[in-house]
Amino acid sequence: MKIRDNVAAGVLSIAALGFTVATAAPASASIRSARPARSIGAPVIAALVTLGAAATGCAATGPASAPGSAPAAAPPAVDAVPTLATADGQALPLAKYLISPDEDRRIEAARTALIGSCMKRFGFDYAPAAVGTKPDLMTRRYYLTDAASAAAHGYHWGASADQKQQSATPQPPAPEMQAVLGHGRGGPDRSAEPTGRTYNGIAIPPGGCLGEADDTLTRGGGILQDDARALEINGPGFADSMADGRVKAAFGAWSRCMKEKGQTYASPVDAVSDERWFSSPTATAPEIAAATADIDCKQRNNVVGIWFAVETAYQNRAVQAGSKRLEQTRKAIDITLANAAATKAP
Repeated sequence: MKIRDNVAAGVLSIAALGFTVATAAPASASIRSARPARSIGAPVIAALVTLGAAATGCAATGPASAPGSAPAAAPPAVDAVPTLATADGQALPLAKYLISPDEDRRIEAARTALIGSCMKRFGFDYAPAAVGTKPDLMTRRYYLTDAASAAAHGYHWGASADQKQQSATPQPPAPEMQAVLGHGRGGPDRSAEPTGRTYNGIAIPPGGCLGEADDTLTRGGGILQDDARALEINGPGFADSMADGRVKAAFGAWSRCMKEKGQTYASPVDAVSDERWFSSPTATAPEIAAATADIDCKQRNNVVGIWFAVETAYQNRAVQAGSKRLEQTRKAIDITLANAAATKAP
């Protein structure tokens, strides 16, 4: 299978991994594009690596230890294994240290109000482009688990409101409006901006109205995007769980169940990345048959429950090791939320 081709087409990385991502727009096109880039999460990278290994027949066990290097840590103990049909509604240990979709909505609402209020000072009635919501960390984390979606769409995504919303390309503001709007923290280095910029005799804040909004929300040490080191835990923990013997055993049971249903796959990763599914924009009958069998075999063998428990154990270990930095990250998120709560819409 040509992993690179499918990733480039935006099919494998999104449909297989369960993250919704809008095509990047110019910084002038919407307020979200000017906000610091939000990562879709390190599991995308980690799982793509695993998918590449699966497609080429390589084991996802990581590089061999170099001579004289410290031995790899033993797999962490798992306290309990829940019975789960889906991971929706569950929370991994790292979730506390990432901006949740609800927190993101609150921050974005405050940011929109701040930008609008600033633009009004300059005589602009600015209506920012509609944006989608931040994907939940658990959405299709363990690949397809929704029986209704499998029966209707196979491994394809149904068209969500966010995807429809993000499909339209917003029109860039007029040049004079863009000069006041600015680029925010995700834009060019402010030190390169000319000093003393004005519009209609009113001083333009550094970074424009976007910059002013970002500065207000992050005052006191807040952040507008997930901490990079927190995301570094997200990816390796996911990859480690896939390479863990307990998850591999669950995959083996799932594979035997699938074979009884006429489906030959070594793991759920192989099923979702079957190149036949990428030849059609909608699900075919064979794809739906494979997807519904996949769901049934996951449930019969508690694949999601085992996988979630094992990944939780890996994340717990990583969170404990990086607790000092992660607690600082949580405080930074709380500062931003407090600043957002203090914002008064015009």
